[in-house]
Amino acid sequence: MSGKSILVIDDDKDVLQFLAGLLGKAGYKVLTALDPLQGLMQARREAPDLVLTDILMPAGGGFTLLERLTQNTRTMAVPIIVLTGSIEPDLEARAKAAGATRLLRKPCDNADLLAAVRESLGEG
Repeated sequence: MSGKSILVIDDDKDVLQFLAGLLGKAGYKVLTALDPLQGLMQARREAPDLVLTDILMPAGGGFTLLERLTQNTRTMAVPIIVLTGSIEPDLEARAKAAGATRLLRKPCDNADLLAAVRESLGEG
């Protein structure tokens, strides 16, 4: 068990619950938020070891979230994985330019997601 904390931000409650369950079973402490603003407040308060977020969300949007996380001294070094259902061709480049360390497309294989999480946390 890692004991590291992961903040999951997604406006789809089913996706949020699924990811929280998957990551919790893998030994991570999971924090959740249903929108970017709530996620930003959680990240500033909790300083998680990793943020896993959707990018296309209401209430501020994922790109604004990425920029604010990377500009805040408390969260600027936190790796950010974007998990998105969008097939927009330049989305990965835009997400990385805004501060994401990695982008995965939904649906994502559970093993691939966990491998990306471990790699981003320096565990594998």
